[in-house]
Amino acid sequence: MSEMTPRQRVLTALARGVPDRVPFVENDVEEPLQIQIMGRDNFTPDELCDVLGLDAFGYHYPSGGQAGTGQSMQGADAFHENYYNPPKITFDFFPPWIAKMGVDAEGRNFIEKGLLVNEDSLKLFDQYLPDPDHPARYEKVAEWIAKYKGKYAVFARIRLGAASTINSMGLDNFAYAMFDNPKLIHEIHSRFSEWSARVVEHLNEMDFDFFWANDDIADNKGPWLSPDAFREFLLPHMKVVAQAIKKPWIFHSDGNLFPIMEDLLSLGMSAIHPIQPAAMDIGKMKREYGHRVCLVGNIDLDYTLTQGTPEEVEAEVKERIRVAGPGGGYILSSANSLPAYAKVENVWALARAVKKYGKYPLELD
Repeated sequence: MSEMTPRQRVLTALARGVPDRVPFVENDVEEPLQIQIMGRDNFTPDELCDVLGLDAFGYHYPSGGQAGTGQSMQGADAFHENYYNPPKITFDFFPPWIAKMGVDAEGRNFIEKGLLVNEDSLKLFDQYLPDPDHPARYEKVAEWIAKYKGKYAVFARIRLGAASTINSMGLDNFAYAMFDNPKLIHEIHSRFSEWSARVVEHLNEMDFDFFWANDDIADNKGPWLSPDAFREFLLPHMKVVAQAIKKPWIFHSDGNLFPIMEDLLSLGMSAIHPIQPAAMDIGKMKREYGHRVCLVGNIDLDYTLTQGTPEEVEAEVKERIRVAGPGGGYILSSANSLPAYAKVENVWALARAVKKYGKYPLELD
């Protein structure tokens, strides 16, 4: 098989085809880790791909500024300005959490309390949500794509509204509202989903290759909602965004998604990520759903990448490719993202191992 470009490799795998080798793509690489890998903070997305061997880029980059661990969600006015005129390179198109935010010792934002708790609080949408049609963000991102894309695939990160709804209400308030005020949930989710659908309409016209929809709806035990409740409260609004998407796309949620997998697949995504090892067996996922959807991820973050050795990383990569790689339709990735606390030597081991073992035809027995 002739060598593909990284873009061709990713798009072939997303279409469940067999590329020249298993692609390597991350949903996020936190900026402090990017700087450790590069040894400097003034680099571009394509340069990070060159050095680490990634086949695609999206998310956010320090661009010579102060490194952060994620997109800041604090302060409606500040968020609007940073959204329209981002101070760093970013391909994130997330709405803000409508919540009281905190910052931990590592500089990560966390949600202290959701603020959408009743009908009166709906006025906060006018304060928090930026204009989805404002041209400044799209114009700037288009410049970055044109400048850095080259041979790589480029993705935009979006939401379908489920995570925005749950986090902006708070899981406890959300659970009570399912019984006490279901109309409130539908109103909130509808507003988030309609905003994201409008954003997606603009992104469809840009030179993105695929989208990555980040909406956590589960933990290791299973989905936070029963299948019936998922179908009632989340799925219809998620479909509003999914139906607007005109490019390949990856759905992300941590946790065990098996109980709602059939409903999820009705959204029409190209791939499922991250297939968290503590929650989902990738062998089962490959057998039962690999003919319908590309699989992305499954390299353990709880131990292997953060506490293990490079040898353990290499062994796990080899095993994942052996199980999920046959017949194509697999993209190697961590089981969430690469955080700042991942061992740098293990990240390098991950990059080396996919090149060592991922070439088709696979020879891993």
